[in-house]
Amino acid sequence: MRGRNFLILMAAAVAMLMAFQPYAAGYGTFRLTLLEELLLRWKDPTWQHGLLAPLIAGWLVWRQRAELAALPVQGRFSGWLAAGVALLAYFGGYKANNYYLGAFAVQLFLAGVVVTCLGWAHARRLCFAWLMLGFMWPLVFLEDSLSFRLRVLMVETTSFVLNGIGLDTIREGTALISSPGAGRAAGELFSLKVDGPCSGMRSLFALLMVSALFGYFRQKSLPRRLLLFLAGFPLAVLANMARLLILIGGTMLFGQEFAVGDQEKEVSTFHFVSGLVVYLVALLGLQGLSRLMGGMAAGNPAPLPNLVPVMKVCWPGPVLMVLGAAGSLAACRLSPEVRAGDAAGVVMELPTAVGRFLGQPMEKDAAEKALLPEDTQLVKMQYRSPGSAEDRDVAQVTLVLAGAERRSIHRPEVCLDGQGWTLLDSRVLDVEVLPGRFLPVKDLLVERQVRMKDGGSRTLRAHYAYWFIGTDVTTPSNARRVWLSTWDNIFRNINHRWAYASITCWVTENLQPAESGQRVRDSEMSAAVVRELIRLLAPKFQKELREARGAESL
Repeated sequence: MRGRNFLILMAAAVAMLMAFQPYAAGYGTFRLTLLEELLLRWKDPTWQHGLLAPLIAGWLVWRQRAELAALPVQGRFSGWLAAGVALLAYFGGYKANNYYLGAFAVQLFLAGVVVTCLGWAHARRLCFAWLMLGFMWPLVFLEDSLSFRLRVLMVETTSFVLNGIGLDTIREGTALISSPGAGRAAGELFSLKVDGPCSGMRSLFALLMVSALFGYFRQKSLPRRLLLFLAGFPLAVLANMARLLILIGGTMLFGQEFAVGDQEKEVSTFHFVSGLVVYLVALLGLQGLSRLMGGMAAGNPAPLPNLVPVMKVCWPGPVLMVLGAAGSLAACRLSPEVRAGDAAGVVMELPTAVGRFLGQPMEKDAAEKALLPEDTQLVKMQYRSPGSAEDRDVAQVTLVLAGAERRSIHRPEVCLDGQGWTLLDSRVLDVEVLPGRFLPVKDLLVERQVRMKDGGSRTLRAHYAYWFIGTDVTTPSNARRVWLSTWDNIFRNINHRWAYASITCWVTENLQPAESGQRVRDSEMSAAVVRELIRLLAPKFQKELREARGAESL
């Protein structure tokens, strides 16, 4: 089979997998093909670089065309194993409504095709192009974890630098505020909130792609190429810190409106242009590091010949690959449709009175509005026991129910990081919610610095307990939640519409009742308040427990 026919057949197989089969649905009633999902995500500035990845990978293959054509075609059976695993993963991703399994399947299928039809020599030559192609897949789930951690790292690093140069700075969550002093109030010199776009996520993966290309063309050995690629991580942090310092300097010199703009509505021109600093600093860093290694490098790669020989491929492999892809699509079409997850495991209502507590509804805060998709359902209630502040207990309870997107539900540790909390301890509590019925919940002990009315700061600790609730399952583990989702989608045809419940209670042992509005409690006393509220509330909003309690009362 001539190389052109081989490419046509492989393009047909990939097109069927990516553009023909409706694939991921989340918790909605619709499905998007992998191609539709890509085109949708590439509109997001964080993942726009993915549009260039297929073009770059194609160019890398084209520039090696002569060398590839000169290699002997020696297909290997091991490629069939990779392709088979890929097609099974594709079917599993369809059943599990999991876009990432589909992305993994297409990527692995391409590797299997090369090894089966061309051989390992071709696979080694094409390895870098294949890796570059991987940058086209948006890893949206990282926005809930890596983005927040980058924000916290950016704020902590910048705060350390500012304090180190004598510019006293207070860190409040993901905000940087000038300290009070010399007749100035806190935040008078500058007040900068580091939102998602300033976390470094938008530039991180684009810079990683650039650093991979930079290393590939500037260095010959794999360790040096790998070093340049890994340098993309610290350089992204350094570059974004430089941008924050410029914004803070601009605020001090020209004012908040000129340097930053209205962060709630529109950023200023200065703020927008400062984004170029990120790429300038990163590219200078890559160039400097490459030159440092350049003295030790063994020269540049030899230029490629301009010949364009014709590649020959043994015919059965490509045809069977297309048939395998068609079989996987047929399995998706013929399998029963997964239930779309309309049946939530919770009732999205919290009682206004329970036990000794009275509840007061609360609104979404700014962080929740920014992080959660609009169709996410959220109910918040602050519960207070009656009496004076010296005798009162206060706790906040939140119920979150996923909307159409799976990212509606995530590990609460992500949000806590972004709100400035530091995790001190984590444990699983078994709370007896019904006679002989125990509910496992994750209890986090966290702390943060808070500003007092006198301008000083104080360390505040809190217990944050949460658990995930599916259609008919409950778990305190996010990893187990993901596993249950995949397993039950594939083998039980159930698409759990996950919810999670959380209860927050301060540890007030270093606060006066007049400051906290509640009695003085140590850590264990506060944890006891959390357990008490779980016992009272879980059987009221968790359907499975409501039904069990109703059956017991008969």
